[in-house]
Amino acid sequence: MTAVRLKKVARDFGVRWGRTLMAFAGLTIGLFVAGAVVAAYSLLRTDLDAGYRRTNPPNLVLRTDAVSPEVLRRLAALPGVAAVEERPLVMARVQTRPGRWWPLELAVVDDFRDLRVATFAPDAGLPKEAWPPPTGGLLLERDGRYFMEGGPGAALPLRFAGGGTASGTFSGYVFDPGQHPSRMEMVLYGYVTRATLAAWGQALDGTRLLLTTRASSGPESAGALAPAVDSMLAAAGVAVRRMDIQDMPVYGHQNQLDALMVLMAGLALTTLVMGMVLVVNLIDGMMTRERRVVGVLRVLGARPGQVLRDYLLAAGALGLAAALASLWPALAVGTVMARFLAAGNNFDLLTPRPPLWVAAVILVFGVGTPLAVATWRVGRTVRLPVRLALIRAEGQGGGWGVGMLGRAVFLPLLPRLAVGTVLRRPRPALLSALVLAIGLAFFLTALNVRASMQGTAAAVARTKPYDVQLALRQPYPADRLRPLLAGRAQIRAAEYWRAIPAIPLGADGARLGNAIPVVAPPADTRLLRPDLLAGRWLDGTQPHGVVVTQKLLADVPAFQLGGGYQLRAGDRAAPVTVIGVVREFGPGRIYAPAAVMDALRPSPADADLVYLALAPGADQRQAAQELQDDLTTAGIQVGEAETAGMLKAIIDGHLDFITLILMAISALALATGVLGLAACIGVSVAERAREIGVMKAMGGGGATLVRLFIYEAVLIAVLGWGVAGALAPLISRPVVARFGQSIIRYPFDYQACVWGGAAGLGIALVVAVLAALAPALTAARAAVTTALRAE
Repeated sequence: MTAVRLKKVARDFGVRWGRTLMAFAGLTIGLFVAGAVVAAYSLLRTDLDAGYRRTNPPNLVLRTDAVSPEVLRRLAALPGVAAVEERPLVMARVQTRPGRWWPLELAVVDDFRDLRVATFAPDAGLPKEAWPPPTGGLLLERDGRYFMEGGPGAALPLRFAGGGTASGTFSGYVFDPGQHPSRMEMVLYGYVTRATLAAWGQALDGTRLLLTTRASSGPESAGALAPAVDSMLAAAGVAVRRMDIQDMPVYGHQNQLDALMVLMAGLALTTLVMGMVLVVNLIDGMMTRERRVVGVLRVLGARPGQVLRDYLLAAGALGLAAALASLWPALAVGTVMARFLAAGNNFDLLTPRPPLWVAAVILVFGVGTPLAVATWRVGRTVRLPVRLALIRAEGQGGGWGVGMLGRAVFLPLLPRLAVGTVLRRPRPALLSALVLAIGLAFFLTALNVRASMQGTAAAVARTKPYDVQLALRQPYPADRLRPLLAGRAQIRAAEYWRAIPAIPLGADGARLGNAIPVVAPPADTRLLRPDLLAGRWLDGTQPHGVVVTQKLLADVPAFQLGGGYQLRAGDRAAPVTVIGVVREFGPGRIYAPAAVMDALRPSPADADLVYLALAPGADQRQAAQELQDDLTTAGIQVGEAETAGMLKAIIDGHLDFITLILMAISALALATGVLGLAACIGVSVAERAREIGVMKAMGGGGATLVRLFIYEAVLIAVLGWGVAGALAPLISRPVVARFGQSIIRYPFDYQACVWGGAAGLGIALVVAVLAALAPALTAARAAVTTALRAE
């Protein structure tokens, strides 16, 4: 009996090979897209964080005076300390091509062969003699290749923040996944030996210590060990300038990676849903024609359970074949997708292939979905009375819709026939429109999120209408700075701000977080237009009232609007009350009035930051470079020069990657929609073989048939576009809010893309033509005799 059933299944597949092929193709494509996304998600979910953890990131980062080897040994011997490494940091600028200077963070490494904390490795292709780099040689983190013009051996002119210059030799690239991607931060990361730094004539001003702890919580955590480390260094006569504590180190772009994971999870779920709808559409279309066959089997004495088992066997076999056909391509493409996304964040995948559970998901979904759909669809059919099963199949007759269509004489003949076909078979058309609608909704969502991100970035940029920011390495009297900047034609306005890093303390004196930049703008500042989210700006009515950024509230949850706290800088402290919250891109900061800054540091006439507004048409980068060089010549050490253009490029670098992923997601979703619509038209062609034969026998030409099926596809596509237009805002708003919360810790301002609807309609029409073309051409080439003999 089993052999007979297998023979029947094989014969059904062979006789109805057109429908079988379309169902198989649709299932395979749906499983391929869904499986590729799930495979990529499975790799990224674990490997991105694991890649960062492999660098052994520090739990404690200290900026201190110079330390002796004995002090390092005593630090390493403290209970709970796992590893200690001294790695000073030197700030400089490097010329990567004529006229293009970029910020450079130089890490001074004692032993390249014995890295214990914040490790990095030679990049592929680095010569053995370049590890460690020779004296005078400089290694760069590999993401810096996008800024470089020359290869290994090229001379790199350097300008140090202290005023010195040197020429380094580019030795090659290293891979340091603990660093932020250079393309996003617009900064290069370099690695040199102490001998190289000495050869360049540069002396270290203090050092940087990296420590890891044995536990992330409890008595051996970073927070618990910090007082012991501080006390030991104080007893050794080493001043601690700054200490950053992370019980559980977090990658600097973790928020962006979290947003990426949310995207991948959403895409995986959506493609699975789209694949399920596609399967429902295909099997439902096939079973519509099988209704009379079921009736005949019932007349011949087959029991409902027997008929159901036979069709379940066919559906399971079809699903298994499709799952096996899609398995390897899905895993391979998913791995490629994951590598691409990881490379965008300067990571390497650690796992060479997706885990086995991904293959299990594809197989279970491939077999289970057709079985579930067949159980529902065939079960409903076998329960029908035999008399009803033998009459004309549902959806093939007239109805109120077709009756109304008969009076719609304003439509030309072919569009009227197309509308009539859709109305006679509404369920496959609606399901195909739903699949396409999901793809179009993702496309419109991508455009809306992009518009929202760009609009928010532009709005925030307008809050800081300066062109150049100069961060000085130490405070200088403003009266000394003004003459150096006065009389320059390119400078329209200049403001001198004070700044100091301070540790936030609770009312009980408990430390609430790491040091936070505290800046005091002039009372009459014109180069800051705060974007208030809550409370009020510094107005002089509350001498100890401060304004914080939304990022700070997210990073230090203990901070609340209206709360009272203390800020400590060295041995000085000031009580503060949070009176307002502003929105900004970048790390958290505190805006303080003059009274608070006076309490935190002496010399109220000194300035740490210089903000400049340039004359219209002035070149920001050139002006910043000239000012930095002139101030250095005058003995003013400039730690960093940032232009508004560079700040915009940094913001765009972060947002563009998210936009790229969104567009890739929409492309995949649209591809699934195209294939779903093509499968619908293909099944329609296969099921209407005799109708096509009659039309051709009555004189219908091939071009007429092609236009007819294209009209049907266009009608379904327009319907999908309408549904997508309704779905897109419902999807876009939470996605915009989520991305803003992940990236800047505050929802982006929602803005719908003004041309998104028109673009969506254009894509829907193109999709319709592409989806219908191949099935329509197949129908046009069909022989009349063959078509009329079809069942």
